[in-house]
Amino acid sequence: MNQATERSFVFSKKNAEADEIDRVCWSVPFRFAFCLLFLFLLLSDVVIFSPLSIIPFVGDAISNGISFVAFHAAQWTGVHAFHLSGIAMEAHPTDSRDTALNWITLGLILCASVFGALVWRVLDRRRPHYQTAAAWLRFLLRMLLVFLMLRYGSGKVFPLQMSRPSLAVLNEPLGQSSPMTLLWTMIGLHPLYQILCGAFEMLAGVLLFFRRTALLGALLNAFIMSNVLLFNLFFDVPVKLGAGLILLTTIAVIAPDLGSLYEYFWLHRMTAPTGLWVPPLERREFRIGTRVIEVGFVLLAIYNLVPGAYTMAKQESQNVRHPGALTGEWHVDSDVLRLDGHNVDTPVLTAEGSPLTALYLEPDGRVMARSSDGRLWRAGIQVDPQKRTLSLYSGWFEGTRFQGSYLFAQPDPNHLVLKPFGDGAGMLGTLTLSRVPLPDHYPLLDRGFHWINEWALER
Repeated sequence: MNQATERSFVFSKKNAEADEIDRVCWSVPFRFAFCLLFLFLLLSDVVIFSPLSIIPFVGDAISNGISFVAFHAAQWTGVHAFHLSGIAMEAHPTDSRDTALNWITLGLILCASVFGALVWRVLDRRRPHYQTAAAWLRFLLRMLLVFLMLRYGSGKVFPLQMSRPSLAVLNEPLGQSSPMTLLWTMIGLHPLYQILCGAFEMLAGVLLFFRRTALLGALLNAFIMSNVLLFNLFFDVPVKLGAGLILLTTIAVIAPDLGSLYEYFWLHRMTAPTGLWVPPLERREFRIGTRVIEVGFVLLAIYNLVPGAYTMAKQESQNVRHPGALTGEWHVDSDVLRLDGHNVDTPVLTAEGSPLTALYLEPDGRVMARSSDGRLWRAGIQVDPQKRTLSLYSGWFEGTRFQGSYLFAQPDPNHLVLKPFGDGAGMLGTLTLSRVPLPDHYPLLDRGFHWINEWALER
């Protein structure tokens, strides 16, 4: 076949495919369902996951603007329709993605999508199908999944998401742990297991990027996210909304090839995937532009995710090898503010209003704080041994936004005194803490791996 004949054959094939698409006619309910799904998935994914934040220079501003509108609408609805009050009505710093405002936001997006789909169908009621729009939707959702799986996978490949078992967990009865803490401890116990989990998540993202392997990547991702969603449901991890939305997005990406998958796996017939992975663009420059968008989006995702995760993991590894002198469990003995010649108790309050009773300065540099009701809160600390300063901040003291700068002194290795200084020092009390003796070894950490076991070790 000469070059002219080959071009003629390709052109004829494209025309045949275009004619076949033009002959397609979707039912009215199916067209409405597609419009609804199109709007709901794009709006919810953009609002919940903020993928536009990776765009240089303007990404953060765009994402913050979208979040501002969405969450203030949710806040107004929560107060006036659901009578929310207190912390539930605030867009507070938290590691939970299942807050009341998150669920209300998703509900508003669903309502807006229903309304938008109705308007879309009224204005575009003569269109027999949305084959091209479906190809665009699949393309955009595929790129979103690549970003999300690289994001979550990198947090495990560089084992950051589930940290090493906390001193707070190792030194309390197992029955006092929450299901999420138990799950996090189990996965964080062996970093290699977490790394393998992250590697499979990143593999799914890589497979989704290449069009030839995208369906395999989507199927792998569906398996991974189903397992993640089950963990979140049964261990009460507050990311149920996010995991469910990623799984729904993955199913939407697989959907155009469900018929082919059914024929191949169930009917055992020779078949091939029929869904389009990119929009059917005729002009060459548009096809090149689509590929540039794909490659550029992935490169931006890697640039925004991998270097930061690597740096944090490297720093934590160094901290573990050379733990600070203050590492350990510290009980808060007193928190006193001197006012008008009198000592006034000024306890540091956590989000639920309970006083801070203990600080756990972890070997990897992280901090856990315990309140009087037994709850653990994630916090952060910066120590300068030369200047003898210590900054304690409420990375995860939800709602309180606590931050204090202290000069620290140790009368002896087992006692610590924190005196506030700098801005806001007049509102903070002097913290007196005592070190809690801890075991030198823990069977949970020391047991290791054994090929040969005459008896199962349970204790």
